[in-house]
Amino acid sequence: MQKKNSKNMKNGVSRREFMRFLGLTTGAAAGSLLLQAPGLAAESSGATLPKFKIHTLNSTAEKIYKCKPGIKRFNEANMAFKQVGKEIGQPFFHPLAANLKKNVANSEIGSGIKVDSPDEARMHLAFSMGAGTWNNMFGPYGEGKENQGLLSWNPLYVPKDLAAHPLHDPNAVDLTKKIKQMSRIYGADMTGVAKLNRKWVYSKTCRNMYDASPARTKPMVFSDVKTPRETDGELVIPESVTNAIVFVVGMPRASLQLSPSSTQTMGGTGMGYGRMGLTAVALAEAIRSLGYNAIPCMNDTGLSVPMAIDAGLGQLGRLGYLVTPWFGPHVRIGKVLTDMPLVADRPIDFGVTEYCETCGICARECPSGAISADRERSYTPPASAGSCSNPGALKWHVDGKKCLRWWMESGNGCSRCMDVCPYTRMTWTDNYDGNPDPDKFWDLNLAPFGYQSVKY
Repeated sequence: MQKKNSKNMKNGVSRREFMRFLGLTTGAAAGSLLLQAPGLAAESSGATLPKFKIHTLNSTAEKIYKCKPGIKRFNEANMAFKQVGKEIGQPFFHPLAANLKKNVANSEIGSGIKVDSPDEARMHLAFSMGAGTWNNMFGPYGEGKENQGLLSWNPLYVPKDLAAHPLHDPNAVDLTKKIKQMSRIYGADMTGVAKLNRKWVYSKTCRNMYDASPARTKPMVFSDVKTPRETDGELVIPESVTNAIVFVVGMPRASLQLSPSSTQTMGGTGMGYGRMGLTAVALAEAIRSLGYNAIPCMNDTGLSVPMAIDAGLGQLGRLGYLVTPWFGPHVRIGKVLTDMPLVADRPIDFGVTEYCETCGICARECPSGAISADRERSYTPPASAGSCSNPGALKWHVDGKKCLRWWMESGNGCSRCMDVCPYTRMTWTDNYDGNPDPDKFWDLNLAPFGYQSVKY
């Protein structure tokens, strides 16, 4: 495991590189990151981001969540996409698409975001459609697509003689270093390793996530088999698969600033999911070529946030997303489950829970009211969330149904909570002062994937 000290961050990012990335001018003492508080948090909530240290914990996500002993594995069929579709009697994206078309005809690219003409609105929509292409190749999002297509649980192109013969003398430390480097090159911004907690693996997959018919489910089980497989009745993960490689990819900040709900936010999240899928599939194939099992995952197969916490990539925020010290919550999480011998990282703590207790800006800014405004966390989800939120973990439960219904009403996906989070604006240092002018998007000097935008 790499230490997070004044010389090394996760994946070997130096202190100097990290501070240069953040664009901060404050000093840093050994072992700590001294970060300036963004103005909006102080103005709107009375909370300011403290100067903080990243502490490495001898703990697990299960202990951090203070999970009750009887907590159950989550059933993928309980996702809001499936539950809301059943409630309205049609796929959720049908009303969303209808309202999206109305927006474009009215020269709007989102909730209250006007542009000059319907043709200009179509230009923003074109960006979104193209940005989602990679994601759509995988499923999209991977939900319900376990062991299908590019997300196959077995080799895609690796010759059988390579896949069948693991390394003769594997060195876990060396393998961990090199796998993380591969992950970075394939597209991950940060990568960690966790011991796989089976409680985070879904109990069942849902094969018809996006229609209104009854859920077609298939249990996911662990068994003493040599390779992953799917039978008529089960998806089978080998008992030997005990590690999770977890990584995050940042999303194009310039796009997601055009919130709350817009074609731009859909494009930005589509890019994040697409890069996530590309990285997961490439990393899985690399591992298989070394003779080990590798199960590539997007949003499918298991809960991404607790796996990422176990891998030392961040903490759970009030908004229900992982908050990282490097990108705030402005990331998507991918993972690869494997039996390759690796060295696990440990969870970190940099004060997110304590800050979220007094901030609450995501709850106030959420147009759907899906985020809890309570100071205290709870074991019990709101009744309106139904089965979409799993009880038994101490956290701020998010009402996925309310969130998704806002998407349908507004005609677009929404990332408002990510956008206004002070941790996002702190790390991206983009001089945010409200919704930017959509016209300026086309003139930004952007690096590939929308990184490193100039200030509006």
